[in-house]
Amino acid sequence: MKYVLKQLDDEIKVTGIANLHFFEFPENYYTTHDSHPFRELVFVSSGRLAITSDNFSGILEKNTLLIHRPDETHSLKTVEGTAPTVIIIGFTCEGGDIDSFSGAPATLDDQDVKKLAEIVKEGRNVFAPPYDVPKYDMKKKKHPPYGAEQMLKNLLEYFLISLTRKFIDNALTEEAVGADKVNASEIISYIEDNYKEKITLDELAFIFRTNRSTLCKVFKLNTGKTITEYANDKKLAKAKDKILSTDKTLTEIAEDLNFESIHYFTRFFKKHTGVSPKEFRKLNKKTVC
Repeated sequence: MKYVLKQLDDEIKVTGIANLHFFEFPENYYTTHDSHPFRELVFVSSGRLAITSDNFSGILEKNTLLIHRPDETHSLKTVEGTAPTVIIIGFTCEGGDIDSFSGAPATLDDQDVKKLAEIVKEGRNVFAPPYDVPKYDMKKKKHPPYGAEQMLKNLLEYFLISLTRKFIDNALTEEAVGADKVNASEIISYIEDNYKEKITLDELAFIFRTNRSTLCKVFKLNTGKTITEYANDKKLAKAKDKILSTDKTLTEIAEDLNFESIHYFTRFFKKHTGVSPKEFRKLNKKTVC
């Protein structure tokens, strides 16, 4: 009898880890707006943490997780009166469908948290301390336990696959029943009316009585864009129009469009156009002349 070996495919393949931190943030701690070319997992083990990002702005409660996309602008600060403990893992990966975790927090159960704890434990076998100080270049240990790096990679892949199965893949089984009930034009109209506000996938799924996976799939099939991309394009077009057709200051325009600050507005605008709002206005005036 001849045996035939079957190749096993990778749904999610972790290709690199930038950092793995366990922080105990003091009260009134905050970071400035930042972005980098890798994903960043943020998990609140205790306390509460305020997040501001391109795809989500709100509070992470205990046992909730968010995964920022590559090059996504984000910042964090502690909620007044709390000193949260937070796990942050920066990593790159191929495959997978984990972008949804950048738009809405996921609440982990005890088994999920246990898997994450194993990642943190193995991370200490791979990386040298300190683990509670932000570092751009965490050093590897010179003599780690056998297979530590591969174990860390495998544990993180296992965790991400488990999350996908639980929060995304399971929702796909509801699509056959729910997809035909989702009216894409109503969703588009709602976003057109509320693009300046902070709209989460959970909020939209609740309003239109569906799940996040069906919501995102139906919306992209009808627009060719994700909900975040559509809302950002709308906001960007409105910002350009206000910059070119009004005499309002950039601060006033930022306030009109509900940006938290002129700094965040400038970062958003430059990310999508390559120039700052000030440069955009100046270049346009030269063109008109």
